[in-house]
Amino acid sequence: MKWQNLFSQLGNQISFLYLSRYGVHFLIVMFCKNACHTNSNRKTQGKMSCSKRPLEDDFLKGEKRAKRGTESDDEFADLEDEVMFKSNELETTNSDMYLDSINRKILNFELPFECSSTLATTNVFVCLVCGKYLQGSSTSSPAYLHSVDSDHHIFISLESLKFILLPEQKVLSKERESELKDIQLLIDPKFDERMVEKFDKEPMQVETYLREQYTVGYIPILNKLSDLGLKVDNTAVSDNALFYALSHLSKFRDFFINYNYSDTAPLSNQVSRLIRNIWSPYLFRGFTSSYAIENYLSTCKIPPRIRSDLKLFYMWITNTLIKENKSLKPIFTGKLTADSVDKKNLTTFLTLTLSMPQQSVFKDGTSSSIEQHDIETLITQRNFHIKKAPEILTIYIDRTNHMRIEGIDQELNMSIVKFDPDLLEVNNTFKYRLIGNITYENKVQILNKSQSKWMEFDGVSVKEVEKELLFINNCKLQFWELLI
Repeated sequence: MKWQNLFSQLGNQISFLYLSRYGVHFLIVMFCKNACHTNSNRKTQGKMSCSKRPLEDDFLKGEKRAKRGTESDDEFADLEDEVMFKSNELETTNSDMYLDSINRKILNFELPFECSSTLATTNVFVCLVCGKYLQGSSTSSPAYLHSVDSDHHIFISLESLKFILLPEQKVLSKERESELKDIQLLIDPKFDERMVEKFDKEPMQVETYLREQYTVGYIPILNKLSDLGLKVDNTAVSDNALFYALSHLSKFRDFFINYNYSDTAPLSNQVSRLIRNIWSPYLFRGFTSSYAIENYLSTCKIPPRIRSDLKLFYMWITNTLIKENKSLKPIFTGKLTADSVDKKNLTTFLTLTLSMPQQSVFKDGTSSSIEQHDIETLITQRNFHIKKAPEILTIYIDRTNHMRIEGIDQELNMSIVKFDPDLLEVNNTFKYRLIGNITYENKVQILNKSQSKWMEFDGVSVKEVEKELLFINNCKLQFWELLI
């Protein structure tokens, strides 16, 4: 009974067991073992917690340091990566171990040059396996962590165009780098004088990486702006039409083909990048995109009224480019007077705006006939007298009759503007020929000088059009080149 009372005090869990000498001994041993085990666990936990305290303290200190200012830390981290990479401290290797992992089919260097993780724009690398844009090469950088997590090992620097292996932190040798020259030229196409001179004289037919034929300079600009979080609307389509027309103005194109990057000319950098892609003979696919310049424009504080109007947007683009590059001024600007007598009050202009006459309701007893107007007559009616002719004469044909009502779609004056693409004579003095024509449907027709034929870019594809049928389109913005 004494034993039973003793064990009843230990709890209900063991009170039902058979009581014997050996059984009691067994229970006591198990109880002691459990107690010892519990004590040993407590001691072990105590030791582990003591050993972890310094690490936890370091982690907390690191968090405090991070809270002091992430921007300054990022700047120093970028600087550390850049200095380490540029100072040639990275070991050079001649290994071809990871070259077969490069996936050229998915490489896209037309996106904004910024890290997809930190949005940093300096010291950015591209993974040549999956195409991600990631910053840095140090052990704490997004690129390094990506190489460890995804088992992707070969990257290219968008600044130096050097190939680096991560996490090994080694740079490919010149010999191995030469095997990847096509990737370097895809990012930064090179043009010599002879090649540029041939653009307007000889057509250049080349092949993409997938063996597709395309004509250099006459490829479509295709955008999927939803990839950038931007709304796909008519503004982007209109922008592409304008960029396409500008890229085929010879002097403008030649200026930006070999343009040197400048920190003080962000728009010029983006325009140059797009034009170089359009005229690149090193493409991996037969089209290009304007992702980068659209992303830049989305960060500019352009008033909606200007952004949505092709004429105003063109003037904003050209004015900004002229501010960044004074040598562009003679290409687009001229000087005129309001009449032939006044020679003192010269006005600098970027565009000549031609207003369409009011459309008559009836003509020859019917209401269905379409009126026609000659472009030289419209210029004469405005009484423009050009004293200094621009190299590119830009003409805007306003079909709205100056009636702008916000939120209401206006009926356009559908009258035909007739012109001779080969010759436009202004003030009986200056002679021009048509180079580019943008319509109200956001189509752009371009003169292919090397083949003496007209090409039309409709936002999706580029195809040939008849010169004699250009005037039947609802012309909106025209570019005329001065004949010397």
